[in-house]
Amino acid sequence: MENKVAIVTGSTAGIGLAIAKCLALKGASVVINGRGLEKLKAAETEIENLGGKILAIQADNKKKKE
Repeated sequence: MENKVAIVTGSTAGIGLAIAKCLALKGASVVINGRGLEKLKAAETEIENLGGKILAIQADNKKKKE
């Protein structure tokens, strides 16, 4: 997965976070998102600690204006 970028929505917990971690461990650069800043930062730190390249974006995908 080197030189690939993966976007995982709803990725601050559960299956989304597990997928983001797996992709990061396989070498992908991962973009995660979530509504809550605290959970988003925790997920970002968790993936960074695995050695992953990560970009975390706070947004509610249900709202068209964000």
